[in-house]
Order: sequence, then structure tokens, then C-alpha cells
Amino acid sequence: MFGTNIITGQKFFKDAPPNSMFITSMFFTLQGEGPYAGQPALFIRLTKCNLACSFCDTFFDDGDWMTFEEIDAKAEETIINYWKDKGQEVPAWVTNKIDHPELGEFVDSLNVVLVITGGEPLLQTNLMTYLQRQVGRYKAVQIESNGTVNQIVPPGVTLVCSPKCAEKNGVATKYLSPTTLILESADCLKFVMSADPTSPYSEVPQWAHEWKARTGKEIYVSPMNVYNTFPQKIKIMHAEKGNISLEQRSTVDEVISFWEPGLLNLAENQKNHEYVARYCMDHGFRLNLQMHLYASLA
Repeated sequence: MFGTNIITGQKFFKDAPPNSMFITSMFFTLQGEGPYAGQPALFIRLTKCNLACSFCDTFFDDGDWMTFEEIDAKAEETIINYWKDKGQEVPAWVTNKIDHPELGEFVDSLNVVLVITGGEPLLQTNLMTYLQRQVGRYKAVQIESNGTVNQIVPPGVTLVCSPKCAEKNGVATKYLSPTTLILESADCLKFVMSADPTSPYSEVPQWAHEWKARTGKEIYVSPMNVYNTFPQKIKIMHAEKGNISLEQRSTVDEVISFWEPGLLNLAENQKNHEYVARYCMDHGFRLNLQMHLYASLA
């Protein structure tokens, strides 16, 4: 696990400031996996998680409280600055003019996908109010959850449920079943798999096979990446500065490249990639490669 994640529950957020969220990072990239894979996306990573998965390659320990208005302003700035920082004009495709049914006028929408991830984003109860405001403002709105925390996701938001395993002493023991509410609301399921036959991550649980047969919805499967070490830039940044800013968390922490020499255990990754590809062919699932890693993107 890259971070030092202290397992956190919803109680942590019970006194959260109104119309605010605890944000770890925000960055413009390509969505690397799932139903919107390959599309330009604005990611907002929320802080804290109720699990501590040993293979997790994400930092979400630290964050800043931001109001909804501050988040919206920072989101637009992040997208625009992708071009402005290169001395380029923002291309026309980034925004659309849409006929707003409530306002009765044409307003701008962003032609990118908004992705809310974590940590575990459903820990933050203010999130649902924020999501309601974003539907129609973006091309699509997606949230990813491990499925163990209940909240009613607003209509128009794509819910990707990515179940994980309970662990003992850093070893996965068994899958944690999503709550009934989340499983019935999910638009798709997404699993991480390992070729290790002793690990529960070597199989997609039977209840997920039954869910797919019953609902006809997709299951995406990703090979588990096995790392030899932390990315070098991340190690240096944290060693020198300890707590780092939102901007630093959104750039250095988020960029992991499959091509960094020595970063990944290539032999184990090859096993996992080939195993998962065959598993998808056997069971009719969708192979899900984290394409942003291969493009060295956040």
C-alpha cells in the first residue's frame, strides 16, 4: 500500500462543514478503466477509506476541506490549465452549449467525464448533494465505491462498484459483499485479479457471476499490478516535505508510469495480465487495463 491509510468510518465526517468535502487531489487525465475508459476526465479524489488494501497504489491520507464552490472553480481551472500551461487555447470541444430544462436557456457544459473516487467516497455524506449539482454540467458523472457504505446515488450518476477483500496481516482472506442497496444500484462491477491461486483475488466471486446473469450488466476485470517500490518522485517528495499541498498531491502523487525502470515486478505483472485476459475470455467479462499507467498520465 502506497499510503499509510488509517481505516476511517463515516463518523469521521459527521461534523463536516456544510456544502464541503475533504479533497485529496484533483487532476485532468484520461479515464483509464471502466465504462468511460479512454475518455478525457476530471478526477476528484476524496480523502480517507474504510479499508486498507495491501495492494492499493493510491495516496488518500491527506486532504483539504473545500466548499462546493471552491471545488467547482478548481475543477474548471484544472481543465483549462491543461492547455493554458502549454501556452495553448482551450479547444472548442471542451464545452458544449446545452438547453437547460430548468433555466430555460443555453448554458455551458463540460464535454469531459467527472470521476469521483477515493479512498471510499461514500464516507462523505455531503457528496450526494454535490453530485446532484454536477449532473448535466459534465458529459457524464461517475463515482467508484467499494460497495460497503450505503448512500443513495442520485439519478444520472454512473455507480461503479469495485468490491475488495477483507485482510488479515496484509493477506486477503475473503471478499466483502457489497450492501444490497449498492449492488442493486450499481451500473457495473469492477474487480482486481491476481494469478496467485491461493488468493481470493484469483476468482470473481460467485455472487458477482449471478449478478451479471440476472442484470445483464458488465463486469470489468483488471490485472493486479505488483510493485517493487514506490515511484521515485513520490519517495523524494514525501521524504523532503512530509505533508504536501493539493497541487503536489494532484501531480506527483497521482502520476505512476508503467515504464519507470524497476518500479514494477514485470514477471508477476505478466502472469497477472495473461491470467486475467484468459479469465475474461472464459467468463464473458471485459478486460480492463489501466491505460493511464501506460501513457504515464495521472
